[in-house]
Amino acid sequence: MKRLVPRIVLAACTRYPQLSISNSAYAAALRARGCDLRTLAWNAAPIEAFLDSDLILLRQTWDYQEDPGGFAAWVARVSYLKGNVESPAELAIWNNDKRSLSALGQSGVSVPETCGLVPDKPAEMFSRLNAEKIVLKPAFGGSGVGVRLCDEKNFESRLSEAQGEAPGRPFLAQSYLPEIAAGEWKMTCIGGRVAFAVHAVPSPGEFRINSRFDPVIEIAPAPTGAVVAAEKILTWLGRPLVSCRIDGVMRGDDFICTELELTDPDLNLHLFDGAAELLASATLEHLASA
Repeated sequence: MKRLVPRIVLAACTRYPQLSISNSAYAAALRARGCDLRTLAWNAAPIEAFLDSDLILLRQTWDYQEDPGGFAAWVARVSYLKGNVESPAELAIWNNDKRSLSALGQSGVSVPETCGLVPDKPAEMFSRLNAEKIVLKPAFGGSGVGVRLCDEKNFESRLSEAQGEAPGRPFLAQSYLPEIAAGEWKMTCIGGRVAFAVHAVPSPGEFRINSRFDPVIEIAPAPTGAVVAAEKILTWLGRPLVSCRIDGVMRGDDFICTELELTDPDLNLHLFDGAAELLASATLEHLASA
């Protein structure tokens, strides 16, 4: 029997226990709709506390990359014990590994050329990626940690820097997209469609657009090609998602997806009037249909 007052757990983490501005707005909108909402750290609270809920939201599990195996085991266990996680366990585990981006090509949407790191044969790796510059990044990461841009000449030094910043993690290599200089589109999808978008332009001399590198964020409607590509990805996933974020750059009229964030994206809800309320409504609709 479903509770008259929905009990929802918003999963956070020990490193970032305080909700972000965006997630705080979301939590407030859910409470305004009568939900009993608690915030619990996935790697601190007892699993029973998560199971004693109607829905578990993976909103701020931002330290999972420090223990990806532990996080995957936690999500799998919660799902096995019949916890109602907003994203299917296998989808969350798959998406948290950035190497999964290559699979999006099956949706008909372009993605950067990507391969596993081959540190002892950089020439072959650059040739395979057909690129003069490549981006090194950890397969499990966030906030631009361990991300470096390099060419063949400075490959070894850049790799050393990256691995020093993200020790022990597997790395991948991607062809550098010069279009990033013109900015990346970050589309927030709610209830299976693109709800709104922001355009993030890297600061001068920078290619990373994570918030700690001070990009210029502008609110703007996403290009038609980007919206069409996002819809293809959502259709290809074939799962009813409460929300997600799809990022990428434009090459002419074509969209190249650089990131698919299914589990714990920053959705920029605080930048748009009514966005948190829209997501709260979609969340309750999702819960009602479960």
